[in-house]
This record gives sequence, structure tokens and C-alpha cells, in this order.
Amino acid sequence: MFCIGDSVIYPTHGLAEVEAIEEKSVLGNRTHFYVLRVQNKDMSVLVPTGNEEKIGLRAIIKPEKVPDILEILKEKPSEQTAYWHQRYSENYQKMKTGSIFETAKVFRDLIIIKKEKKLSVKETRMMENAKELLTSEMAFSLDCSCMKVEHMISIAIEENPYLQQLALP
Repeated sequence: MFCIGDSVIYPTHGLAEVEAIEEKSVLGNRTHFYVLRVQNKDMSVLVPTGNEEKIGLRAIIKPEKVPDILEILKEKPSEQTAYWHQRYSENYQKMKTGSIFETAKVFRDLIIIKKEKKLSVKETRMMENAKELLTSEMAFSLDCSCMKVEHMISIAIEENPYLQQLALP
């Protein structure tokens, strides 16, 4: 259970703060909701308490988990279908889990595909969103700037052996 003032991760939207916990009547039943204010977006979200795991609402990662994310960015890409719309759907499902590790895999895979061919507009937006989700959570966890985290991410991507192989003539 989260408390007012806690920072949390809301899937596909990222860093949010629990502004309040309210009781509302829904279909005649009284239900408690977290009122979340999503960072960097003019957006509030209501999440029923008790549904955190089902929705993917979770606490911010611990700083000691950041190296694991950077290692994922250096790994071989996942097997991907050639059809962008199917690939988009599969990647969306990964991001919807709220797992920063799945988000890192999506970002890595899309960066690698982008080096080989042009991404669809939707995939480009997904890649940018994945990068923003990674950057904001890692920066919050490490208590550092997003610029510093973007640099860490860039270095990890550059160290990916598969990408280095693509760069060879």
C-alpha cells in the first residue's frame, strides 16, 4: 500500500506522486482510489487501491538496480517479428507491465531496429517514451539529473556488441 506523498511508477506514463487517497462510489460500491499526479504531464490518474499489482503500479527501483538496466541495454536484442504493427503490439504489452526492465528491452530493441531500418511513427514515439520512462525513473532513483542518466544510457547502448557489429562496414 502506498501513502500520500509516495513516488510511484504508473505503467506507460512513468513517474507519479500519490497526491491523495479518496473514497468514491462506483456502481453502488464504496472504493478507495489513489489519486496520482503524473510527473511532466498535466494528468491525474485514479487507481483503485488493492489493484496495484494488476495495474502494474509499483515503487521506484532502488539505486542498486540501475546497473541491471544498463546491462540489459548492452544485451543481444530480443527476437522481433518483421511486421511493425505486430512488433508494436508485443512491445506495448511489455511496457504496459510497468517493469523498467521490460521497458529497457523495448528501448534497446527499437534502437537496434532503427539502426537497420526506418521505424514507423508509432514505434518512434514508443522508443522516445521508453527512453523518457527509463531516464526519469533512473534519475529519481539515483537523485541525479536526467542529462546524466541520458549519458549513461547512451554509453550503454554504444557498448552493445550487436550495435557495434552493425556499425562495421
